[in-house]
Amino acid sequence: MRLKKSVVWLRTALNAIGTTAGGAMAMSLMTMAPVQTAHAQSTPACAAAWSSSTAYNGGAVVSENGINYVANWWTQGNDPATSNGVTGSGQPWTSQGACGGSSGSGSGSGTGGGTGTGGSSGSCAAAWVSSTAYNGGAVVSENGINYTANWWTQGNDPATNSGPSGSGKPWTSDGSCTGGSSSGGGTPPPPPPPPTGGGGPGTGANLLYSPYKDVTVNLNWNTNVMQTATATGSAIPVVGTGSLKSNYVTNLSALTLAFATGECGSENWGGVPGATFASANISGLSSASLPYVVGTGGAAGTFTCGSTAGFASFLSRYMSSQMVGVDFDIEGGQSQADINNLVAAAVYGQGLYPNLRFSFTLATLASSDGSYGGLNSLGDTVVKAIKASSLTNYTINLMVMDFGSPGATVCVVSNGKCDMGQSAIQAVANLQHTYGIPASKIELTPMIGVNDASDENFSIANTDTITSYAVSNGLAGLHFWSLDRDNPCSQTTASSTCNSVPSTTPLQYTKRFLSDLGR
Repeated sequence: MRLKKSVVWLRTALNAIGTTAGGAMAMSLMTMAPVQTAHAQSTPACAAAWSSSTAYNGGAVVSENGINYVANWWTQGNDPATSNGVTGSGQPWTSQGACGGSSGSGSGSGTGGGTGTGGSSGSCAAAWVSSTAYNGGAVVSENGINYTANWWTQGNDPATNSGPSGSGKPWTSDGSCTGGSSSGGGTPPPPPPPPTGGGGPGTGANLLYSPYKDVTVNLNWNTNVMQTATATGSAIPVVGTGSLKSNYVTNLSALTLAFATGECGSENWGGVPGATFASANISGLSSASLPYVVGTGGAAGTFTCGSTAGFASFLSRYMSSQMVGVDFDIEGGQSQADINNLVAAAVYGQGLYPNLRFSFTLATLASSDGSYGGLNSLGDTVVKAIKASSLTNYTINLMVMDFGSPGATVCVVSNGKCDMGQSAIQAVANLQHTYGIPASKIELTPMIGVNDASDENFSIANTDTITSYAVSNGLAGLHFWSLDRDNPCSQTTASSTCNSVPSTTPLQYTKRFLSDLGR
């Protein structure tokens, strides 16, 4: 992403002159409330049998040899009998204890896409406690109803913060329960087995759709609160009263905040210190129940992380029940050691927050000449570092934009131009061929409208093409650069505040992705 991040970088550079390297920060994250894990109070029915070929999302429950296991994050091919440990151990599965009977062959998707509106769910789990931090898959009860946590959450009352899987709510109701439990002591029973047929690859229910928000475009520099002028032509808050989320795109499913730069623990956002930015924005996103990804790096800045203490501080600063991931946008300036450190930081973060996703956003070509040309040498270094690590809940986010002069060596050509939809699909095929990355770990980020290469235009029709492909092939995510560009203008070159396609309407791309995803 190049010109598209341009407007703030002079300010960033001027602020950076006065920045001094900070020392290692304390691991405040390690003092968080204890995480409550799930163990059986009575022998439950066995979930569907684990299948090595099935991809399971966090919270999915399977059985093997008379034991139920819950997935701590996305996993495929990791045998729960040999790859399990307590929550926070870094293992993909956690044992739920012995089970009895059988509930199926395990041929479903294992992604837990049910609505949570079923009938009685048995005995009541331990009562929800506002001060307790719960990981995804934990089960609690309140007022005679059991709820399952969809991700890490603390302080979000399940009675008022629940919805079906994919709703963006931290809790899903499992239905009524009977019997009592203590008001916070004890351990909850395991979540029920996931119903078959919902939420798996091919449905799009688990695909993360989060447009990038350049936080410095229209930022209120007095309060440091994010704003956008996309909807009205005048700056309004992204969340809160009279905001984009409350008044114009109420079904917005997530945002990727762009970009934190500098060293983790002492990072800044276009010159705004990390702590200042977080204080001004994170509580608002959480209150609006808007999931978000914390984006780092970018075309005009770099993000480094040389210590686990620094990364712990970084994660803790932005953590809330709505934080779903960290995005490392790696476009230049990082050495091999820097990249290795980022991957190591992600591994460490995975141990602290097993349900966080870690995306690595990389430039790519989409060669259609049979060479499978895609990532450059920097991207190659990143993917190889990931594959050599123990990081499991990662994704590769391909920047399907700015391919260059049309030709089969760089893209799929149609009518003398790069076909932006088909080129995005080709980029996925090339990544899979060269590195063996499964579709379920690949994301796509186009640049809507006119790209920096001005003969490339990502159209509304291209939106339909890549969304259909992403859903049918089980891709992990779709994004675009950027929210602030999602309005028309008549200029013929790329802009940071409009898409240079005069025939579009404000927020048309944002809403078209949502419509295509059925949200």
